[in-house]
Amino acid sequence: MPSKSGLITAGKSAQPFSSSAAVGAIAADAFSRIRILCRRLGSSVPYLYLYSSVPRVSASPGGPLSNPDSNGLNSSQSANLTTSSLDVQYLIELFDWKAWRGRGEQIRSGVSRAQCLANLGNVLSAVGSLQSAETNGASGALTLLPTAGALIGAPTKELWVVYKLMPLAGVLSMLLSLGGNIVPTEASDYELKASRFSYGGMIATHSQEEEAEEMEERKQSAEPDSKIFAARVEQRSKDMRGGQRFLRVWYGIVLQCFWLGVLLAACWFTQSGSTLVWWCKSWWWMWFWYLMVAASSILENVAGVPFTRQWTLRVSRAPRVRISEDAPLLRQLKQTPMLHSIPNESSGIPASSGKPPSTPTVQVFEEVPLVRRTASGRSTEILDALEAGFNCKGQVIRDGNEPWSSSRVPFYVIISLEGISGSHAMLRVVSKAITVGVFAAGTAMFASAQLITISVALTVLCLVLGAGVFGRVIAMWMASEMMKTKPVLHRVVKSRGLAAEYIDRILAIDGLVVEVMGHVIVNGRCIQRYNQWLRLSNWLGILAGPYNIQKLTVVN
Repeated sequence: MPSKSGLITAGKSAQPFSSSAAVGAIAADAFSRIRILCRRLGSSVPYLYLYSSVPRVSASPGGPLSNPDSNGLNSSQSANLTTSSLDVQYLIELFDWKAWRGRGEQIRSGVSRAQCLANLGNVLSAVGSLQSAETNGASGALTLLPTAGALIGAPTKELWVVYKLMPLAGVLSMLLSLGGNIVPTEASDYELKASRFSYGGMIATHSQEEEAEEMEERKQSAEPDSKIFAARVEQRSKDMRGGQRFLRVWYGIVLQCFWLGVLLAACWFTQSGSTLVWWCKSWWWMWFWYLMVAASSILENVAGVPFTRQWTLRVSRAPRVRISEDAPLLRQLKQTPMLHSIPNESSGIPASSGKPPSTPTVQVFEEVPLVRRTASGRSTEILDALEAGFNCKGQVIRDGNEPWSSSRVPFYVIISLEGISGSHAMLRVVSKAITVGVFAAGTAMFASAQLITISVALTVLCLVLGAGVFGRVIAMWMASEMMKTKPVLHRVVKSRGLAAEYIDRILAIDGLVVEVMGHVIVNGRCIQRYNQWLRLSNWLGILAGPYNIQKLTVVN
Protein backbone atom coordinates (compact mmCIF):
# COMPACT_ATOMS: atom_id res chain seq x y z
CA MET A 1 0.00 0.00 0.00
CA PRO A 2 1.38 3.35 -0.94
CA SER A 3 0.54 4.86 2.34
CA LYS A 4 2.06 1.99 4.08
CA SER A 5 5.11 1.93 1.90
CA GLY A 6 5.46 5.61 2.40
CA LEU A 7 5.39 5.20 6.15
CA ILE A 8 7.79 2.37 5.84
CA THR A 9 10.06 4.48 3.61
CA ALA A 10 9.93 7.33 6.12
CA GLY A 11 10.74 4.97 8.89
CA LYS A 12 13.73 3.65 7.01
CA SER A 13 15.00 7.17 6.20
CA ALA A 14 14.87 8.24 9.90
CA GLN A 15 16.64 5.16 11.08
CA PRO A 16 20.26 6.64 10.92
CA PHE A 17 19.42 9.38 13.53
CA SER A 18 18.72 6.83 16.21
CA SER A 19 21.69 4.62 15.52
CA SER A 20 25.36 4.71 16.56
CA ALA A 21 26.10 7.38 13.91
CA ALA A 22 24.09 9.93 15.89
CA VAL A 23 26.04 9.12 19.04
CA GLY A 24 29.31 9.60 17.15
CA ALA A 25 28.21 13.03 15.91
CA ILE A 26 27.37 14.18 19.40
CA ALA A 27 30.72 12.90 20.73
CA ALA A 28 32.59 14.73 17.95
CA ASP A 29 30.81 18.00 18.81
CA ALA A 30 31.57 17.59 22.50
CA PHE A 31 35.24 16.87 21.80
CA SER A 32 35.45 19.98 19.61
CA ARG A 33 34.02 22.16 22.39
CA ILE A 34 36.36 20.68 24.98
CA ARG A 35 39.34 21.37 22.71
CA ILE A 36 38.32 25.03 22.29
CA LEU A 37 37.84 25.44 26.04
CA CYS A 38 41.25 23.92 26.81
CA ARG A 39 42.94 26.20 24.27
CA ARG A 40 41.39 29.26 25.93
CA LEU A 41 42.33 28.16 29.42
CA GLY A 42 45.88 27.27 28.45
CA SER A 43 47.06 30.88 28.47
CA SER A 44 45.61 31.45 31.96
CA VAL A 45 47.16 28.44 33.68
CA PRO A 46 50.28 30.32 35.06
CA TYR A 47 48.10 33.11 36.46
CA LEU A 48 45.62 30.64 37.95
CA TYR A 49 48.48 28.78 39.61
CA LEU A 50 49.91 32.02 41.05
CA TYR A 51 46.47 33.17 42.11
CA SER A 52 45.77 29.89 43.89
CA SER A 53 48.93 30.32 46.03
CA VAL A 54 47.98 33.74 47.53
CA PRO A 55 45.15 34.52 49.94
CA ARG A 56 41.91 35.86 48.57
CA VAL A 57 41.27 39.52 49.45
CA SER A 58 38.22 41.70 49.17
CA ALA A 59 37.93 44.47 46.61
CA SER A 60 36.42 46.91 49.03
CA PRO A 61 35.95 47.14 52.77
CA GLY A 62 32.21 46.61 52.27
CA GLY A 63 32.16 43.36 50.27
CA PRO A 64 34.12 40.39 48.91
CA LEU A 65 36.19 40.35 45.80
CA SER A 66 33.87 37.94 43.95
CA ASN A 67 30.16 37.61 44.55
CA PRO A 68 29.20 33.95 45.12
CA ASP A 69 25.67 34.65 43.88
CA SER A 70 26.91 35.76 40.45
CA ASN A 71 27.49 33.46 37.49
CA GLY A 72 31.32 33.86 37.60
CA LEU A 73 33.55 35.15 34.80
CA ASN A 74 31.15 33.88 32.13
CA SER A 75 28.57 36.56 33.00
CA SER A 76 30.14 40.01 32.55
CA GLN A 77 26.84 41.77 33.02
CA SER A 78 26.31 40.15 36.42
CA ALA A 79 29.87 41.07 37.45
CA ASN A 80 29.38 44.72 36.46
CA LEU A 81 26.14 44.89 38.39
CA THR A 82 27.83 43.36 41.43
CA THR A 83 30.77 45.81 41.27
CA SER A 84 28.46 48.82 40.92
CA SER A 85 26.34 47.69 43.84
CA LEU A 86 29.47 47.26 45.96
CA ASP A 87 30.65 50.76 45.00
CA VAL A 88 27.33 52.30 45.92
CA GLN A 89 27.18 50.38 49.17
CA TYR A 90 30.76 51.40 49.99
CA LEU A 91 30.19 55.10 49.34
CA ILE A 92 26.91 55.46 51.21
CA GLU A 93 28.13 53.65 54.33
CA LEU A 94 30.45 55.02 57.00
CA PHE A 95 34.17 54.54 56.53
CA ASP A 96 35.30 51.25 58.06
CA TRP A 97 38.89 51.90 59.04
CA LYS A 98 39.49 48.40 60.42
CA ALA A 99 38.38 46.75 57.18
CA TRP A 100 40.40 49.26 55.13
CA ARG A 101 43.54 48.54 57.15
CA GLY A 102 42.91 44.77 56.98
CA ARG A 103 42.70 44.90 53.20
CA GLY A 104 46.06 46.66 53.03
CA GLU A 105 47.68 44.08 55.31
CA GLN A 106 46.30 41.25 53.19
CA ILE A 107 47.72 42.81 50.02
CA ARG A 108 51.17 43.00 51.59
CA SER A 109 50.91 39.52 53.09
CA GLY A 110 52.45 37.87 50.02
CA VAL A 111 55.82 36.24 50.49
CA SER A 112 57.37 37.83 47.42
CA ARG A 113 56.92 41.08 45.55
CA ALA A 114 55.21 39.20 42.69
CA GLN A 115 52.56 37.82 45.01
CA CYS A 116 52.01 41.26 46.52
CA LEU A 117 51.54 42.74 43.04
CA ALA A 118 49.14 39.92 42.16
CA ASN A 119 47.10 40.75 45.27
CA LEU A 120 47.09 44.43 44.39
CA GLY A 121 46.11 43.77 40.77
CA ASN A 122 43.32 41.48 41.92
CA VAL A 123 41.90 44.21 44.13
CA LEU A 124 42.26 47.01 41.60
CA SER A 125 40.58 44.94 38.87
CA ALA A 126 37.53 44.47 41.07
CA VAL A 127 37.31 48.10 42.23
CA GLY A 128 34.45 49.93 40.54
CA SER A 129 34.57 53.25 38.73
CA LEU A 130 33.07 55.18 41.65
CA GLN A 131 35.60 54.00 44.19
CA SER A 132 38.40 54.40 41.61
CA ALA A 133 37.42 58.04 41.10
CA GLU A 134 37.53 58.61 44.88
CA THR A 135 40.97 57.06 45.31
CA ASN A 136 42.39 59.03 42.37
CA GLY A 137 41.10 62.27 43.87
CA ALA A 138 42.54 61.40 47.28
CA SER A 139 45.97 60.67 45.77
CA GLY A 140 45.87 63.97 43.92
CA ALA A 141 45.02 65.83 47.12
CA LEU A 142 47.96 64.27 48.97
CA THR A 143 50.38 65.50 46.31
CA LEU A 144 49.99 68.90 47.99
CA LEU A 145 51.98 67.66 51.02
CA PRO A 146 55.43 68.02 49.37
CA THR A 147 54.64 71.68 48.69
CA ALA A 148 54.14 72.31 52.42
CA GLY A 149 57.88 72.71 52.85
CA ALA A 150 57.95 75.38 50.15
CA LEU A 151 55.07 77.18 51.88
CA ILE A 152 56.36 76.90 55.46
CA GLY A 153 60.08 76.94 54.67
CA ALA A 154 63.04 76.05 56.82
CA PRO A 155 63.63 78.64 59.61
CA THR A 156 67.30 79.32 58.94
CA LYS A 157 68.47 82.93 59.09
CA GLU A 158 65.79 84.36 61.33
CA LEU A 159 65.83 81.59 63.94
CA TRP A 160 69.42 80.42 63.90
CA VAL A 161 70.06 82.13 67.23
CA VAL A 162 67.32 79.95 68.75
CA TYR A 163 69.34 76.87 67.79
CA LYS A 164 72.39 78.38 69.46
CA LEU A 165 70.49 79.06 72.68
CA MET A 166 68.16 76.00 72.70
CA PRO A 167 69.49 73.17 70.49
CA LEU A 168 66.64 70.82 71.43
CA ALA A 169 63.95 73.34 70.49
CA GLY A 170 65.87 74.14 67.33
CA VAL A 171 65.98 70.51 66.21
CA LEU A 172 62.25 70.11 66.89
CA SER A 173 61.58 73.22 64.80
CA MET A 174 63.59 71.69 61.96
CA LEU A 175 61.61 68.44 62.16
CA LEU A 176 58.34 70.36 61.98
CA SER A 177 59.43 72.49 59.01
CA LEU A 178 58.45 69.79 56.43
CA GLY A 179 61.42 70.53 54.20
CA GLY A 180 63.07 73.63 52.87
CA ASN A 181 62.47 76.27 50.25
CA ILE A 182 63.10 75.12 46.70
CA VAL A 183 64.50 78.47 45.56
CA PRO A 184 66.79 80.80 47.56
CA THR A 185 65.08 83.74 49.20
CA GLU A 186 67.97 86.12 48.56
CA ALA A 187 70.72 86.29 45.97
CA SER A 188 73.25 86.95 48.75
CA ASP A 189 72.72 83.45 50.12
CA TYR A 190 75.59 82.23 47.94
CA GLU A 191 77.95 85.18 48.46
CA LEU A 192 81.14 84.54 50.37
CA LYS A 193 81.12 88.03 51.90
CA ALA A 194 77.50 88.83 52.50
CA SER A 195 76.22 92.05 54.03
CA ARG A 196 76.54 92.53 57.77
CA PHE A 197 73.99 90.45 59.62
CA SER A 198 71.64 92.02 62.16
CA TYR A 199 68.82 90.57 64.19
CA GLY A 200 65.98 92.58 62.78
CA GLY A 201 62.53 91.51 61.73
CA MET A 202 60.46 89.11 63.77
CA ILE A 203 63.15 88.32 66.35
CA ALA A 204 65.61 90.98 67.46
CA THR A 205 68.27 90.89 70.14
CA HIS A 206 67.59 94.53 70.92
CA SER A 207 65.39 97.32 69.62
CA GLN A 208 66.34 99.70 66.86
CA GLU A 209 66.66 102.55 69.37
CA GLU A 210 69.19 100.59 71.43
CA GLU A 211 71.11 99.67 68.29
CA ALA A 212 71.25 103.33 67.21
CA GLU A 213 72.47 104.39 70.67
CA GLU A 214 75.14 101.70 70.61
CA MET A 215 76.37 102.76 67.18
CA GLU A 216 76.53 106.39 68.29
CA GLU A 217 78.47 105.43 71.41
CA ARG A 218 80.95 103.44 69.37
CA LYS A 219 81.51 106.37 67.02
CA GLN A 220 82.06 108.92 69.78
CA SER A 221 84.23 106.73 72.01
CA ALA A 222 87.97 106.61 71.46
CA GLU A 223 88.23 103.21 73.07
CA PRO A 224 88.36 100.05 70.94
CA ASP A 225 85.08 98.31 70.23
CA SER A 226 86.22 95.15 72.00
CA LYS A 227 86.53 97.08 75.26
CA ILE A 228 83.08 98.63 74.84
CA PHE A 229 81.58 95.23 74.15
CA ALA A 230 83.32 93.75 77.21
CA ALA A 231 81.79 96.50 79.32
CA ARG A 232 78.35 95.53 78.02
CA VAL A 233 79.02 91.91 78.94
CA GLU A 234 79.99 92.94 82.47
CA GLN A 235 76.90 95.10 82.77
CA ARG A 236 74.68 92.25 81.55
CA SER A 237 76.19 89.86 84.10
CA LYS A 238 74.92 92.11 86.89
CA ASP A 239 71.34 92.02 85.57
CA MET A 240 69.61 89.19 87.43
CA ARG A 241 66.10 89.66 86.05
CA GLY A 242 64.01 87.33 83.91
CA GLY A 243 65.00 83.88 85.17
CA GLN A 244 61.41 82.65 85.53
CA ARG A 245 60.48 83.40 81.93
CA PHE A 246 62.33 80.35 80.61
CA LEU A 247 59.70 78.11 82.19
CA ARG A 248 57.44 79.07 79.30
CA VAL A 249 60.00 77.72 76.87
CA TRP A 250 59.53 74.27 78.41
CA TYR A 251 55.82 74.54 77.61
CA GLY A 252 56.75 75.29 74.01
CA ILE A 253 59.00 72.23 73.81
CA VAL A 254 56.18 70.03 75.14
CA LEU A 255 53.84 71.43 72.47
CA GLN A 256 56.46 70.78 69.79
CA CYS A 257 56.76 67.15 70.89
CA PHE A 258 52.96 66.85 70.80
CA TRP A 259 52.72 68.09 67.21
CA LEU A 260 55.62 65.87 66.17
CA GLY A 261 53.70 62.90 67.56
CA VAL A 262 50.59 64.02 65.65
CA LEU A 263 52.60 64.17 62.43
CA LEU A 264 54.03 60.66 62.89
CA ALA A 265 50.58 59.29 63.78
CA ALA A 266 49.12 60.83 60.60
CA CYS A 267 51.83 59.13 58.53
CA TRP A 268 51.07 55.77 60.15
CA PHE A 269 47.34 56.28 59.60
CA THR A 270 47.90 56.82 55.87
CA GLN A 271 50.31 53.97 55.20
CA SER A 272 48.33 51.37 57.16
CA GLY A 273 45.76 50.78 54.38
CA SER A 274 47.34 52.27 51.26
CA THR A 275 49.91 50.76 48.93
CA LEU A 276 52.49 51.99 46.44
CA VAL A 277 52.41 50.24 43.07
CA TRP A 278 56.18 50.24 42.64
CA TRP A 279 56.90 49.54 46.32
CA CYS A 280 54.17 47.07 47.11
CA LYS A 281 55.73 45.32 50.09
CA SER A 282 56.53 48.52 52.01
CA TRP A 283 54.18 49.29 54.88
CA TRP A 284 56.25 52.28 56.13
CA TRP A 285 56.50 54.24 52.87
CA MET A 286 55.09 57.47 54.33
CA TRP A 287 57.47 57.36 57.28
CA PHE A 288 60.24 57.05 54.71
CA TRP A 289 58.90 60.17 52.98
CA TYR A 290 58.91 62.09 56.26
CA LEU A 291 62.46 60.85 56.99
CA MET A 292 63.61 62.34 53.67
CA VAL A 293 61.79 65.60 54.42
CA ALA A 294 63.29 65.85 57.93
CA ALA A 295 66.81 65.17 56.63
CA SER A 296 66.48 67.83 53.92
CA SER A 297 65.13 70.32 56.48
CA ILE A 298 68.06 69.76 58.84
CA LEU A 299 70.54 70.10 55.97
CA GLU A 300 68.81 73.30 54.83
CA ASN A 301 69.11 74.79 58.31
CA VAL A 302 72.75 73.81 58.67
CA ALA A 303 73.57 75.31 55.28
CA GLY A 304 71.48 78.43 55.95
CA VAL A 305 73.43 79.55 59.02
CA PRO A 306 74.65 83.10 58.19
CA PHE A 307 78.19 82.50 59.52
CA THR A 308 80.70 79.73 59.00
CA ARG A 309 82.84 80.41 62.08
CA GLN A 310 81.38 81.50 65.40
CA TRP A 311 82.42 81.16 69.02
CA THR A 312 79.85 80.79 71.79
CA LEU A 313 80.48 81.67 75.44
CA ARG A 314 78.13 80.81 78.32
CA VAL A 315 78.52 83.53 80.92
CA SER A 316 77.22 83.78 84.48
CA ARG A 317 78.16 85.63 87.63
CA ALA A 318 80.60 83.83 89.92
CA PRO A 319 80.57 83.79 93.73
CA ARG A 320 83.50 85.11 95.71
CA VAL A 321 86.14 82.40 95.58
CA ARG A 322 89.91 82.06 95.64
CA ILE A 323 91.67 80.21 92.84
CA SER A 324 95.08 78.63 92.84
CA GLU A 325 97.81 80.71 91.28
CA ASP A 326 99.08 77.74 89.27
CA ALA A 327 95.79 77.38 87.41
CA PRO A 328 96.19 78.20 83.70
CA LEU A 329 95.71 81.90 83.07
CA LEU A 330 93.81 82.46 79.85
CA ARG A 331 93.17 86.17 79.74
CA GLN A 332 95.70 88.23 77.86
CA LEU A 333 94.99 91.76 78.98
CA LYS A 334 95.68 92.82 82.55
CA GLN A 335 95.55 96.27 84.09
CA THR A 336 98.86 97.19 85.81
CA PRO A 337 99.15 100.52 87.70
CA MET A 338 101.95 102.79 86.53
CA LEU A 339 102.99 106.00 88.35
CA HIS A 340 103.27 109.15 86.23
CA SER A 341 104.43 112.59 87.43
CA ILE A 342 102.32 115.72 87.10
CA PRO A 343 103.92 119.20 86.62
CA ASN A 344 104.04 121.65 89.54
CA GLU A 345 101.73 124.11 87.81
CA SER A 346 98.86 121.73 88.18
CA SER A 347 99.56 120.95 91.82
CA GLY A 348 97.85 124.09 93.11
CA ILE A 349 100.54 124.73 95.79
CA PRO A 350 101.77 128.34 95.85
CA ALA A 351 105.54 128.83 95.48
CA SER A 352 105.75 131.37 98.35
CA SER A 353 104.70 128.84 100.94
CA GLY A 354 108.31 128.06 101.76
CA LYS A 355 107.78 124.32 101.43
CA PRO A 356 109.71 122.33 98.87
CA PRO A 357 107.63 121.69 95.81
CA SER A 358 106.22 118.15 95.69
CA THR A 359 105.67 116.01 92.65
CA PRO A 360 102.13 114.58 92.76
CA THR A 361 101.46 111.27 91.06
CA VAL A 362 98.37 109.67 89.53
CA GLN A 363 97.73 106.04 88.76
CA VAL A 364 97.41 105.31 85.05
CA PHE A 365 96.42 101.78 84.02
CA GLU A 366 98.19 100.24 81.08
CA GLU A 367 97.35 96.98 79.38
CA VAL A 368 100.17 94.48 79.62
CA PRO A 369 99.79 91.21 77.71
CA LEU A 370 100.28 88.02 79.66
CA VAL A 371 101.99 85.01 78.13
CA ARG A 372 99.93 81.86 77.72
CA ARG A 373 101.58 78.54 76.99
CA THR A 374 100.15 75.24 75.80
CA ALA A 375 101.51 71.78 76.54
CA SER A 376 104.18 72.24 73.87
CA GLY A 377 105.39 75.44 75.52
CA ARG A 378 104.66 77.70 72.53
CA SER A 379 103.04 81.08 72.98
CA THR A 380 99.80 81.23 71.04
CA GLU A 381 96.61 83.24 70.81
CA ILE A 382 93.59 82.44 72.91
CA LEU A 383 91.57 80.65 70.20
CA ASP A 384 94.42 78.30 69.32
CA ALA A 385 95.01 77.60 73.00
CA LEU A 386 91.36 76.76 73.63
CA GLU A 387 91.19 74.53 70.56
CA ALA A 388 94.31 72.68 71.72
CA GLY A 389 92.77 72.41 75.17
CA PHE A 390 94.10 72.91 78.69
CA ASN A 391 94.77 69.90 80.88
CA CYS A 392 93.39 71.29 84.09
CA LYS A 393 91.35 70.21 87.08
CA GLY A 394 91.29 71.99 90.39
CA GLN A 395 89.40 73.30 93.36
CA VAL A 396 88.47 76.76 94.53
CA ILE A 397 88.24 78.02 98.10
CA ARG A 398 85.31 79.94 99.50
CA ASP A 399 85.27 81.63 102.85
CA GLY A 400 82.48 80.16 104.92
CA ASN A 401 81.99 83.43 106.81
CA GLU A 402 81.56 85.46 103.63
CA PRO A 403 78.12 85.80 102.00
CA TRP A 404 77.89 84.87 98.35
CA SER A 405 75.48 84.80 95.40
CA SER A 406 75.63 83.60 91.82
CA SER A 407 73.51 83.52 88.69
CA ARG A 408 70.73 80.96 88.34
CA VAL A 409 70.37 81.41 84.56
CA PRO A 410 73.33 82.08 82.23
CA PHE A 411 73.43 84.24 79.14
CA TYR A 412 75.26 83.74 75.88
CA VAL A 413 77.91 85.76 74.09
CA ILE A 414 78.38 84.95 70.41
CA ILE A 415 81.34 86.19 68.39
CA SER A 416 80.83 85.55 64.65
CA LEU A 417 83.28 85.84 61.80
CA GLU A 418 81.75 87.82 58.96
CA GLY A 419 80.87 85.96 55.76
CA ILE A 420 80.88 82.29 54.83
CA SER A 421 83.51 80.00 53.37
CA GLY A 422 83.54 78.54 49.87
CA SER A 423 82.57 75.07 51.11
CA HIS A 424 79.69 76.62 53.06
CA ALA A 425 78.39 78.31 49.91
CA MET A 426 78.69 75.02 48.01
CA LEU A 427 76.76 73.27 50.79
CA ARG A 428 73.88 75.70 50.23
CA VAL A 429 73.77 74.76 46.55
CA VAL A 430 73.82 71.05 47.39
CA SER A 431 71.07 71.49 49.97
CA LYS A 432 68.84 73.17 47.38
CA ALA A 433 69.45 70.31 44.95
CA ILE A 434 68.56 67.75 47.60
CA THR A 435 65.42 69.70 48.48
CA VAL A 436 64.30 69.61 44.85
CA GLY A 437 64.95 65.85 44.71
CA VAL A 438 62.93 65.24 47.88
CA PHE A 439 60.09 67.35 46.48
CA ALA A 440 60.02 65.33 43.24
CA ALA A 441 60.25 61.97 45.04
CA GLY A 442 57.47 62.92 47.46
CA THR A 443 55.17 64.03 44.66
CA ALA A 444 55.75 60.76 42.79
CA MET A 445 55.06 58.70 45.91
CA PHE A 446 51.72 60.32 46.68
CA ALA A 447 50.64 60.34 43.03
CA SER A 448 51.21 56.57 42.74
CA ALA A 449 49.62 55.66 46.08
CA GLN A 450 46.60 53.38 45.68
CA LEU A 451 43.45 52.65 47.71
CA ILE A 452 43.55 55.93 49.68
CA THR A 453 40.09 57.19 50.53
CA ILE A 454 39.12 60.86 50.55
CA SER A 455 38.42 60.68 54.30
CA VAL A 456 41.98 59.58 54.99
CA ALA A 457 43.41 62.20 52.63
CA LEU A 458 41.53 65.09 54.27
CA THR A 459 42.46 63.93 57.76
CA VAL A 460 46.13 63.60 56.91
CA LEU A 461 46.28 66.96 55.14
CA CYS A 462 44.77 68.74 58.14
CA LEU A 463 47.05 67.01 60.64
CA VAL A 464 50.33 67.32 58.73
CA LEU A 465 49.83 70.93 57.63
CA GLY A 466 48.57 71.83 61.09
CA ALA A 467 51.69 70.33 62.66
CA GLY A 468 53.92 72.32 60.31
CA VAL A 469 52.14 75.64 60.81
CA PHE A 470 51.69 75.37 64.56
CA GLY A 471 55.26 74.11 64.93
CA ARG A 472 56.53 77.31 63.33
CA VAL A 473 54.20 79.45 65.47
CA ILE A 474 55.42 77.74 68.65
CA ALA A 475 59.06 78.26 67.65
CA MET A 476 58.46 81.96 67.03
CA TRP A 477 56.62 82.30 70.33
CA MET A 478 59.46 80.65 72.25
CA ALA A 479 62.00 82.90 70.55
CA SER A 480 60.04 86.04 71.36
CA GLU A 481 59.62 85.02 75.00
CA MET A 482 63.30 84.22 75.30
CA MET A 483 64.48 87.44 73.69
CA LYS A 484 62.61 89.57 76.22
CA THR A 485 65.32 88.83 78.79
CA LYS A 486 68.20 89.63 76.38
CA PRO A 487 69.90 86.24 76.79
CA VAL A 488 72.42 86.80 74.00
CA LEU A 489 74.98 89.44 73.11
CA HIS A 490 76.32 89.19 69.61
CA ARG A 491 79.14 90.82 67.69
CA VAL A 492 80.28 90.29 64.08
CA VAL A 493 84.01 90.70 63.45
CA LYS A 494 86.01 90.82 60.25
CA SER A 495 88.93 88.57 61.20
CA ARG A 496 89.86 85.73 63.52
CA GLY A 497 92.36 87.96 65.30
CA LEU A 498 89.60 90.41 66.23
CA ALA A 499 87.51 87.53 67.56
CA ALA A 500 90.43 86.53 69.80
CA GLU A 501 90.68 90.12 71.03
CA TYR A 502 86.99 90.20 71.97
CA ILE A 503 87.31 86.93 73.87
CA ASP A 504 90.44 88.21 75.64
CA ARG A 505 88.55 91.26 76.85
CA ILE A 506 85.68 89.15 78.18
CA LEU A 507 87.99 86.73 80.01
CA ALA A 508 89.75 89.71 81.63
CA ILE A 509 86.59 90.56 83.59
CA ASP A 510 86.71 89.45 87.22
CA GLY A 511 83.71 87.81 88.84
CA LEU A 512 82.53 85.81 85.81
CA VAL A 513 82.15 82.10 85.11
CA VAL A 514 82.75 81.58 81.38
CA GLU A 515 82.20 78.26 79.62
CA VAL A 516 83.88 78.14 76.22
CA MET A 517 85.06 75.18 74.13
CA GLY A 518 84.68 72.74 77.03
CA HIS A 519 86.60 74.88 79.56
CA VAL A 520 85.30 76.46 82.77
CA ILE A 521 87.07 79.77 83.36
CA VAL A 522 86.63 81.77 86.57
CA ASN A 523 88.32 85.16 86.95
CA GLY A 524 90.38 84.44 83.86
CA ARG A 525 91.78 81.12 85.11
CA CYS A 526 90.77 77.67 83.87
CA ILE A 527 89.59 75.46 86.73
CA GLN A 528 87.91 72.59 84.87
CA ARG A 529 87.67 70.94 81.47
CA TYR A 530 84.76 68.70 80.44
CA ASN A 531 83.40 66.81 77.45
CA GLN A 532 80.96 69.10 75.65
CA TRP A 533 78.88 66.25 74.22
CA LEU A 534 78.17 64.85 77.67
CA ARG A 535 77.05 68.16 79.13
CA LEU A 536 73.33 68.81 79.43
CA SER A 537 73.87 72.44 78.42
CA ASN A 538 75.03 71.26 75.00
CA TRP A 539 71.50 69.94 74.31
CA LEU A 540 69.25 72.18 76.39
CA GLY A 541 71.28 75.34 75.93
CA ILE A 542 70.11 78.21 78.05
CA LEU A 543 67.48 76.01 79.70
CA ALA A 544 70.30 74.27 81.56
CA GLY A 545 71.79 76.15 84.48
CA PRO A 546 75.32 77.55 84.58
CA TYR A 547 78.24 75.39 85.57
CA ASN A 548 77.97 74.57 89.24
CA ILE A 549 81.37 75.44 90.65
CA GLN A 550 80.10 74.57 94.14
CA LYS A 551 81.12 70.96 93.51
CA LEU A 552 84.68 72.22 93.07
CA THR A 553 84.51 74.52 96.09
CA VAL A 554 86.16 73.89 99.44
CA VAL A 555 84.77 75.96 102.31
CA ASN A 556 87.51 77.49 104.42
